[in-house]
Amino acid sequence: MDLFVFGTLLHVPLMKAVSGLDDVEARMVWAVRPDHKVSRVRGQVFPMIHAEPNAVAEGVIVENLPQAAVDRLDYYEKAFGYDRVECTVVDGQQVSRKVALYLPEPDRWQPAEAWDRDGWIADMGQLTALTAEEAMAQLGRVPAARMGALYDQMMARAASRLRAQKDAAKGDLTRKDVVVHAVRRPYTGFFAVEEIDLSFRRFDGAMGEPVERGVFIGVDCSIVLPYDPVRDRVLLIEQFRMGAYLRGDPNPWTVEPIAGRIDPGEEPEQAARREAEEEAGVFLRDLKCVSASYPSPGTTTEHFYVYVGLADLPDDTAGIGGKFSEAEDIRSHVMDWADFDRGLNAGDFRLLPLVVAGHWLARNREGLRPSA
Repeated sequence: MDLFVFGTLLHVPLMKAVSGLDDVEARMVWAVRPDHKVSRVRGQVFPMIHAEPNAVAEGVIVENLPQAAVDRLDYYEKAFGYDRVECTVVDGQQVSRKVALYLPEPDRWQPAEAWDRDGWIADMGQLTALTAEEAMAQLGRVPAARMGALYDQMMARAASRLRAQKDAAKGDLTRKDVVVHAVRRPYTGFFAVEEIDLSFRRFDGAMGEPVERGVFIGVDCSIVLPYDPVRDRVLLIEQFRMGAYLRGDPNPWTVEPIAGRIDPGEEPEQAARREAEEEAGVFLRDLKCVSASYPSPGTTTEHFYVYVGLADLPDDTAGIGGKFSEAEDIRSHVMDWADFDRGLNAGDFRLLPLVVAGHWLARNREGLRPSA
């Protein structure tokens, strides 16, 4: 099959991940679709092709795709509501050619400005290609529509991996001292689970024997404890938690700081501010970084960015919040410092990030109040 590509699949690493072909770049020849234009979809970061008199939509023809690659491309495109149709394009030799093209249902999207392919690659290319690796691993395991519904979670996991790669290596051992023998992913959903057979270098310098490990694949999260340095009070939230319920806790509603995942393209500080507004209607004037750390690196990839956020917390701040679309039901509580500190020292709080943020605030509270 010959396929005309005009959008994100022009990014070669993404096309390789989706098609499964290492030689895909050698199959590409320049082509255009006359009287059409490529524009960014309004409200989205990806493009669409649409009729536009006297315009020219540039792209490439990917020639002679084998059936296995076609099946992979069909799976990927169907996950987002695209179907393969036939169209005519003109190649670099000015020859009209019948090719396949993936299009959504008519009138599903509306065009915005002309699509900036280089800008998209700079901002989203690496993230999207990494996300596609997990997405395509679902072929033959879950239906395309289900994969599409999980794609945002896959992208959040990919963003966490890229964020981790930016950290400088510390210590005398690195990732080069780990050998992966096999990887299995028995579950992919809102979260994912990986089983890995690997060997890692021992402290005596020898490479250890292969071991099997299972890991919960989560995402990076921002956690913030709002503090009002003028009124000397904190805000806590309360919500139902599945982990506490499945552990058998008689009260699976936990008291916590505000928390939420860091969305792709978002910085940890931005996520902290967004979650404070979504969960409690609180605007944070300033953020004090408490820690960036793993809660349990032996079992999960989750990484927490913990903050104390300076805010105004008047008497009417407490209430019910959360995003209805995410089935959140969150009750917020405002607590005077003396009561919070008493509970902190008595071990009343059952969430470790809250304890960490609380003890940091206890050490630094007096320095925050005078400037407020």
